[in-house]
Formats: sequence, C-alpha cells, structure tokens
Amino acid sequence: MSDITHFITAIPKAELHVHIEGTIEADLLLTIADRNEIALPYKSAADILAGQSKGKSDPKQNLDSFIEALDVCRSVLRRGRDYEDITYGYLKRCQIEKIVYAEVMFDPQQGLRQGVGIEAQLEALKSGSLAGARDFGVEVQWIMSFQRDRPVEEALNILDAIQPYRDQIAGIGLDNPERPDFPNTFAPVFAAAKKEGYKLTSHCDVHIPNSIEHIRGCIETLGVERIDHGLNAIEDDSVVQQLIDKNIALTGCPTRYAFQSQTSPDDLAMMTGLLEQGVLISLNSDDPAQFGSGWLSQTLIEAQRTGNLSRKTMAKFMRNGFISAWLPSDRKAAYLEEFDRSCDAIRWKQ
Repeated sequence: MSDITHFITAIPKAELHVHIEGTIEADLLLTIADRNEIALPYKSAADILAGQSKGKSDPKQNLDSFIEALDVCRSVLRRGRDYEDITYGYLKRCQIEKIVYAEVMFDPQQGLRQGVGIEAQLEALKSGSLAGARDFGVEVQWIMSFQRDRPVEEALNILDAIQPYRDQIAGIGLDNPERPDFPNTFAPVFAAAKKEGYKLTSHCDVHIPNSIEHIRGCIETLGVERIDHGLNAIEDDSVVQQLIDKNIALTGCPTRYAFQSQTSPDDLAMMTGLLEQGVLISLNSDDPAQFGSGWLSQTLIEAQRTGNLSRKTMAKFMRNGFISAWLPSDRKAAYLEEFDRSCDAIRWKQ
C-alpha cells in the first residue's frame, strides 16, 4: 500500500452526499429482490455496473439514463425491513471506509410509490441507524430528498405528514432529473421546510442546461445552506463569490462509470478550482454500489491519482466534510479534533 493510499484509507471521514438507495451491494440487492419476488436483470455486481454504464460513451453524466438504471435497484424496496437492512448494510460498510459521520439522503416518494408508507420508512431508517451506531460506531443523520420531476404538491403533503418524525430528519433536499426553473417551482416547499427549522440543500447537477441559473436560484430563491454537486458555479465569478460570502458548502462527487479508466479530469479540475478559490467543497461517493469508482476511500484514491493531488489538498477536501456537517458546534469540534489528530499521526512522504 502506497503512502497516499494509506493516508486516505486510514483517516476518519465524513460523507455528506450519498443516497441510501445507491448503497445496496449486489448480494443484499439480490436477497431483497428474492424476498419481495422482484425479477431483476442483474445476477452479479458486475451486471449492476454494466447496467449503469450501458449507453454511455463519455464521462459526462446522462442523468436521466443513470436514474433509469438506479430505479431498477431501488425498485426492490417494498417494506420497512428493506430500508432497515440497507441502512444497516451501509453503516457496516462505513466502518470499513473509516466513515465516522454520514448525512444520508433518502427519497420518500420512491418508497410511497412502491407501497411503503412514510411512517414505515422512517421507523426502519431509525431502527437501522440505531443498530449501526451500536455495532459500528457510525453517527448518521437523514436528509429527505424530494424528486424534482414529481408534483410540488406531493412534496408539500409529505412535509406535512412527517411532522411527528421531525427530530429524525436533519434536512430537506431535491434530486432526480433537473427540470427547468425548478428553484421557483419548489420555493413553497423550501419556505415551509425553513419555517420548520430544517436544513436545506439541493442537487444542481453538472453539465446540465441552465446550470448557473439553477445554482443562483437555489441560493437566492430556495435559500439553501448547501448545494449537492454545483460544480458549474466555477463558470461565474459572481456565483462563486455568493457561495463564499454565504458560506454555502458544495458536495462534489468525483465518481466514474464502470467503462471509465479514471475520474473525469475535467470535473475534478472544477472541484479543485473551487477549493482553491475558497469554496467549502468536500468529496463524496454519491451512489457507491452503482458507480465504478466504488466506495468513498476508493473514490478519494482515484481522485487523488487522476489529479496528482497533494496531501494538503486531499486533507482539505476531507476536513471540509466535517466543517460542512449539520452538527452542533461541540460535536463538530470533536470530529475536527479527531481528524486533525489523525492527520498528524499518519505519516506520508510526498
């Protein structure tokens, strides 16, 4: 193991951009599918990666195509037990990855369409979280992500329905295909969520039409405290300055499909460029069971290799994960102290 690989794998990590439905490893996916009598076109992990890469010819993501493939995997979730199992499975993997803290997204609308009530989803996520914390020492908070291609009224109804479970959800987000002018469309949802005290984030995907307009809308109209992806901000100096002035964090994902030999150098250059300009950006795995880049440690290792990034740069990306976390100041300070102590203890000759 090289010095850089040892440094990345050994350091304690935070992960802020990961979808629980995208963490289902092949064995568990096939087990749940069999339990729920769901026929899948996959027989192995290799089949899953091939399915995600089908039809793609370059590193720039085709979001609709990716979500179609992801839907095949998350279609197996038909009961509360399934959500408990995938939560426990992810937190077990966190122990291997040295992820000590995670903020994990879930899509309630996907489960509702498949017959899993919101109460059943939340009870299962809570049960899985408690078991994972007990067995693996991983702290997790949940972000409920609404789907941008679904009606805004649906999101408002769900937001109202989760009132009894308010303390289980740290933040509200948006994901799924990016529709035109989505910040204005979902402004009522974010206004209601802000009134209830939720933290706010939204996906602004990379290489999507009107990216700058959408990023600006998320900042000015939705009032987000974080943006998931958001890399095209680097194309507009005024937007970069807004991110810095308002201390809005970005969650970058240097992921790759199975057919790629490395992380997209262009996307990575956008991430490092934003970091150098002073934007609070971290690196995350997104949907690790579906991407060729895999879980967080390997994703970080490949990003470092692609960009020949220094120890200082990698440490800053990773430390930003804890700085960006939606945690009380004392908990955040404790994690940062542990991170800094580990950095000092782990030797790496450049």
